[in-house]
Amino acid sequence: MFQAAVIGLGKIGLTFDIPFQGKAHSHSMAYLLHPEIELAAAVGRRQAQAEQLAKVAPETKFYLDSELSAMLSQQHLDLISICTPPSVRYELLQTVLEQSSSRLIFLEKPVANTREEAERIISLCKRHSDRTVVVNLSRRWSEGAKQVREAVGKGTYGKVKKIHLRYSRGITNTGSHLFDMVRYLAGAIEHVQVVERVATNLDAVEDWTYSFFFTADGGSITGYAEAFDDRLYNLFDIVLYLEKGVIEMVKGGDEIRYSATEPHPVQPGIKQLVYERTETGMLSKSSNMQNAVDHLVHILQTGVEPICSLADGMDPLYVAEALNQSYAGGKSVRVRCR
Repeated sequence: MFQAAVIGLGKIGLTFDIPFQGKAHSHSMAYLLHPEIELAAAVGRRQAQAEQLAKVAPETKFYLDSELSAMLSQQHLDLISICTPPSVRYELLQTVLEQSSSRLIFLEKPVANTREEAERIISLCKRHSDRTVVVNLSRRWSEGAKQVREAVGKGTYGKVKKIHLRYSRGITNTGSHLFDMVRYLAGAIEHVQVVERVATNLDAVEDWTYSFFFTADGGSITGYAEAFDDRLYNLFDIVLYLEKGVIEMVKGGDEIRYSATEPHPVQPGIKQLVYERTETGMLSKSSNMQNAVDHLVHILQTGVEPICSLADGMDPLYVAEALNQSYAGGKSVRVRCR
């Protein structure tokens, strides 16, 4: 039985699952539901969080954040989730790495608030190379993303040539998942050119939202990310245009549509797109968080490489930085080398 702890008992740490709706959406509940994990401890900022934790995990020991060092010394942990705001991420990671022997750290996104702090985190983790850090870019754990990645990897519809993105709610909020999905499904974004900035609710926290052109995968893929105001509606759609078909992930990834090519009936030498099928209910097929924890257990058991590494987690920060630079300078910007 692997021993786990959760540091940070906000929404993603715990309260998404109070009351519990049948599938885990928080780190705490995903650990509680896994047959090979014991949620030994949890750390929160307020004593009231102990009462919330007791509703679902009465046997889990609660510590205030001022008692973090005590928790790390008293508990023999294999796995620690860090679900705190990124503003305290470096110092917290340093404490966890230096004061515990936990083999695996499950880190919430964004990894840091700035590129400079992210690079400090990279240097810190290099000094503790015997540990594994997995970043929770949660859409990587979805059934839909797995299915599309397999179709692209097998070359079922040929190579990806163009990508159209439709999104809202900021380049660090929704954008982190969006940029990561491009990387995961087709190849890393390498150049960006902002077209416009679109107002959204997240302007209040300076999480800007841009429409922009981009290139990916060594320039072999061109794309356009179209931004929308989330005060009108929320969007997260990815359309892949391949050599022999189109794959559309729409409705936030809940629906995936496949189209293939066939010879045009009246124009010799021309091909047309023909609808093949639609996969629906992808988001209800399984819990992304429970899938993630299954993968963490697999890492602990076999040493398999993480599906979402620290390097993967850093990448959206570099894309966001390049977008801000492009908007400020009015020109194309190369995304910082990984």
